[in-house]
Amino acid sequence: MSPSIAVSFVHGYTDLDHDVGNDKFPALWVCEPSGRSKVHEYPFPRNVSDFFEYREIILGTMPLASAQDFKKLPRFGLTGLAQVGEYLYAGSWNGVYKIRKSDFEVESFITNQLMNDMHGIWVNSECIVTILTGKDTIVISDHNGDVISHFTVNNDLSVSTDKEIEKLDWRFLSKQFRGATGIWHFNYVQKFDDEIWLTARNINAFIVVDIKTWKAHIRSINHKTVALLHDGYLYKGEHYFTSIDGKIIIASEAESASFEFRERIDNIGNFSRDMVSEVMRLEETKFGRVPNWCRGIECIDDVIYTTVDGRYDTDLSFGLLGVKRSGEKVLESRLHWKDVGSEKDLRFVTGFDLKAF
Repeated sequence: MSPSIAVSFVHGYTDLDHDVGNDKFPALWVCEPSGRSKVHEYPFPRNVSDFFEYREIILGTMPLASAQDFKKLPRFGLTGLAQVGEYLYAGSWNGVYKIRKSDFEVESFITNQLMNDMHGIWVNSECIVTILTGKDTIVISDHNGDVISHFTVNNDLSVSTDKEIEKLDWRFLSKQFRGATGIWHFNYVQKFDDEIWLTARNINAFIVVDIKTWKAHIRSINHKTVALLHDGYLYKGEHYFTSIDGKIIIASEAESASFEFRERIDNIGNFSRDMVSEVMRLEETKFGRVPNWCRGIECIDDVIYTTVDGRYDTDLSFGLLGVKRSGEKVLESRLHWKDVGSEKDLRFVTGFDLKAF
């Protein structure tokens, strides 16, 4: 039986100062095995005064005295997803939403001054790991929003902690330019024992940080095609990535790969290399075309789920897709903005992450 799937999504307006006139905004699409789906709406505190308006749900640090309203307002919506027990956790521009799976209502909004433009998040019962993307900084907070520790991966792979960044309220800073922020642009974060694995879009590889030794190293991938890695998911010992240009890339240790790669050189062991890879082009599956965007990934019962389409200045809709490695299409569903709200003045709507439950 197919799982229920929660899909986070983001949207934005051409006029960043556009007054939508609402206090809640669509941000989570829940698709059930029966085919029924529902879109859930949430409040999004953005400027300083909003945090005081929604104080009853806020856990963590209120705006610092130095905090100022945005000069350029960010998008609305939810980004990276995680789940622990009966709760979903969802990143946003400046906080993490704790959402009950029983009714998809917000129980709390967990926030501190080091939360900004979150992409992937990782959560267990003890802590929440987020990324200060534009500063290449990993932030570990408790479930009350208090910062436990933070550290930055520098361009020479050294790991350091700069206390000065705590003086700035990053929650009210917006990206002022197109393209990736940060040196590495960490998109997705996973924690395995004492290691934190970070998907670095700017180099299409993992950066792994050992939080006991505070050493970082790169896990490179033998790419066979152009790639723009975004999300990563460990499934049956192999890493599944989305590439935002419409590919699924599967990377593995060479000695344990489930796929066959073409190297037939007797002395391959004399060469240096790291992880090998296999490429799934979505146009070569039963989906049948190149999507204009691809983001968010999870694998359940050998089905790969991802979101497709929704790039800037295209059709105001995006899709949830389920495919097998064989190319068989298991699921395709679409969220059209006209079924959610007014299309007037909207520039984009796109899926970000997903979780099956």
